[in-house]
Amino acid sequence: MDTNKDSSKIARIMLDQPADDPDQLVGVAAGELFEWAWLAAELADWLDHAADTTKLDFQRFFHGLRSTDKTACFLAQISERIAALLDAERGQP
Repeated sequence: MDTNKDSSKIARIMLDQPADDPDQLVGVAAGELFEWAWLAAELADWLDHAADTTKLDFQRFFHGLRSTDKTACFLAQISERIAALLDAERGQP
């Protein structure tokens, strides 16, 4: 199977042009982090309430390696952790 043909454009970019040092810190504006947290939360909610046709597409795209339920939970956790970074009173969960 040709992975380049079946992979998304973003996945190909990430695999073809990896970071020199994956542990390198990268500066990101707080507003951008907030947008990422919001996007992750919205995607989690969408997957959590996805129609059966969407769940089938998801399973086909990820070849059954991930479920919509687990991915939604993972995205919700990512969103909460990013939001906690931006909330000085709460700190990291």
